Amino acid sequence: MEIEFVNHSCFIINYKGVRVICDPWLEGSVFNNGWRLICETKFKYEDFASINYIWFSHEHPDHFYPPNLVKIPVEYRKNITVLFQYTKDKRVVDYCKSINFKEVIELMPNQWYKIHEDLKVLCEPYEEGDSWICFKTNDLCYLNTNDCGIMTHKAAQKRIACKVGKVDVLLSQFSYAYGIGNPEDVRLRQQKAQEKLELFKIQCEVFKPKVVIPIASYIYFSHTENHWLNDSINTPRKTYNFFKENTDAEPVVLYCGQKYTFGQAHDSMQSIALYEADYEKVSQITLDKYTTTQTVPEKELQSAASVFIEDMNRNNSWLLKMILKPTYIFVKDYNKTYSLSLKGFTEVKIDAEKCDVSLTSENLLFCFKYPYGIDTTQINGRMQKPRQGNYKRFYNLFRVNQLKSRGIDPNSMFYLLGVLRRRLFPNY
Repeated sequence: MEIEFVNHSCFIINYKGVRVICDPWLEGSVFNNGWRLICETKFKYEDFASINYIWFSHEHPDHFYPPNLVKIPVEYRKNITVLFQYTKDKRVVDYCKSINFKEVIELMPNQWYKIHEDLKVLCEPYEEGDSWICFKTNDLCYLNTNDCGIMTHKAAQKRIACKVGKVDVLLSQFSYAYGIGNPEDVRLRQQKAQEKLELFKIQCEVFKPKVVIPIASYIYFSHTENHWLNDSINTPRKTYNFFKENTDAEPVVLYCGQKYTFGQAHDSMQSIALYEADYEKVSQITLDKYTTTQTVPEKELQSAASVFIEDMNRNNSWLLKMILKPTYIFVKDYNKTYSLSLKGFTEVKIDAEKCDVSLTSENLLFCFKYPYGIDTTQINGRMQKPRQGNYKRFYNLFRVNQLKSRGIDPNSMFYLLGVLRRRLFPNY
């Protein structure tokens, strides 16, 4: 079973003529202009002619990116079957059907799906919409946990290891890929970067892979509002050295376009050198070359806020609405503070350092307009959390529609009792 690395979290499994491409983000800026790829993808849209299956781990744009998918020539799409975890919302499934892929198969938990007489896959959901996939033949097992936030040995064993058995090759995320702290919080980002490696180590201790391939972190923060987040990311060299020194697995670093077959030798030092040249190019980008903020007219922002508030009031229970508290938002490009509650969006006289969040009008508009806006804004790091504020008040207001978009009802008694329990017993 051969792996061809494409970019970031994208790779191709090639087995006896069957080719499965995973998470094909090939080009472009994602997360509301917050991320770009570290290196240029060598795989071209014409190369989809040889692809039989596409698997998407989850809906985040660095894994499922419609602007790239529609560039796949129609005649190739008609020969490709999409594999995706079962979800209640059906957004990914319905979209893939709408652009005429050959077939869309929803992979059910605890069910292996055969894609060749000697190759089967198991895909199951994890937290926050993520999922993992296992590729298994009679004598090999490749496990891709991707962005799954596996925090403990118990979770890894109970939710994955007991279902997939022995693992030969493990692929997973190796660096932080979300906003951490404010610009001055370098030490916090360093700690989170190290924590990401330690969590990867937990997977190695449970799954006991012979080979580990770091993926899903070959990006840089590409906006003037978040460029400082690049200061502490884990590099391929640091990651390689960590696994060499702290695990029994052999780390294999793959550069764009490189192929690897289990049991064969691979020169990771050459791959690392290629990446380091790319990281050096990124470090030389001057701030004026990063993506810049586009200020939104205040009238447009007010209009979007009104629609958001009306929707929240119309579609939620009195009990949930009672739980949600007003939040104070400093809009940086306006140099103004606003109060947002289910009663309205109004300017107030509160100092920026006492607000719950500080961000630009462009980002706030994104949160108002899209149920995934809060998720995007947290991941792209285009906001700060003032020390004297309470970010949870801001998050909770926008979290409601995010949950609904994933098929979770935040108005249900089950969910609300969970909220109450977490408030009364935060350490439980």
